[in-house]
Amino acid sequence: MSRSRSASRTRASSASVSARLTDLIEAKNSIRGQLLQLGLGGEVVATRATRSVAAAVQRAGRNVHAVGVGRKSVKGSGTGTLCIRIYVVQKLPKSLLSPRDVIPERIDGLPTDVVEATPAIAFARAKTTTRRKPTARRGKPAASAGAAAAEPCTERRRLRQRPIPGGISAGHYEITAGTLGCFCRSTRAGDLSEAVFALSNNHVFADVNQATLGDPLYQPGPLDGGVRTDHFANLERYVPIRIGGSAVNEVDCAIGRLLDGITWLPEVCSIGRISGIGEPEDGLVVRKHGRTTGLTTGTVDDISYDALVDMGEGPGGVALFENQFRIESTGPTPVGLGGDSGSIVFRAADQTVVGLYFAGPRDGSYGIANRISKVVSSLEIELL
Repeated sequence: MSRSRSASRTRASSASVSARLTDLIEAKNSIRGQLLQLGLGGEVVATRATRSVAAAVQRAGRNVHAVGVGRKSVKGSGTGTLCIRIYVVQKLPKSLLSPRDVIPERIDGLPTDVVEATPAIAFARAKTTTRRKPTARRGKPAASAGAAAAEPCTERRRLRQRPIPGGISAGHYEITAGTLGCFCRSTRAGDLSEAVFALSNNHVFADVNQATLGDPLYQPGPLDGGVRTDHFANLERYVPIRIGGSAVNEVDCAIGRLLDGITWLPEVCSIGRISGIGEPEDGLVVRKHGRTTGLTTGTVDDISYDALVDMGEGPGGVALFENQFRIESTGPTPVGLGGDSGSIVFRAADQTVVGLYFAGPRDGSYGIANRISKVVSSLEIELL
């Protein structure tokens, strides 16, 4: 076969997959509203699987917490077939369900798959006991790390580090701890081009909309011993999270401006410098470095994921996120756990950033990330 003919077939195959993805996303969008609103009304994010068959059957119609597009599985084995995935707290045999609660095998002629999974929460939401606002220390030079500087940054990811790399403990002074993803500059008209900012989640740097612009950010985060002398940046801006489960969110992100004299590194711990940004792809192997689990890998198993996420306040604090991507934990360590929120998600093969990690279930079986392209455009920044 000639190279030109082979290339033509490859392009045709790629176009076919792209068209199928488009059809699947459109079909998913046509059903997500009803299914997720039923789940919201049933307080699905606070629901867990039960051994009571009667109880499980009773809530079956309010069991959905996410809808997405990924590969279909049969009896635990992947089939390679792209489908609409409906995520439920507890999967039940069709024989136990009423006809109205049965998910059809096809929607708009496209296959479906029902996946049992625990709803996601956004970590680092809990308050600390300290509520007095510290005094800013602008202009004070960064302290030397001394002999500890020779240790790998990952071994010290929950401790104070100067200069500061991405991928380590940080957070608003009134939360527990999350992860400082990386550093960036502002592209917003009127902002100083030389100013450097730290990037993380809204719920890590802005306390789920509760913070005030200018609030102190600590490195390490308060849970890891961060105090007034660890103040390294001030909250600059964030994209508000719409709470309630009806309004749509696309990102959970915020930036803080570094204080004068704070030293930093243009790299992420254990991964290195950022080479650019890209889009997630189905089956893509990714990696991240976070405050809790350090360097971990996973696989993108849902490319257009819409989910109800507990933002840390139970049923009343639910937020709807659309067009995210889901990462399945595939290594010996969960892809993310509490405190990893704010981690930058890279392609495993290179230094290209594809996402910003922000949520997952407590067991770490999967994680959810914003598309980095949406984060960059929403905050008006460029990554360093």
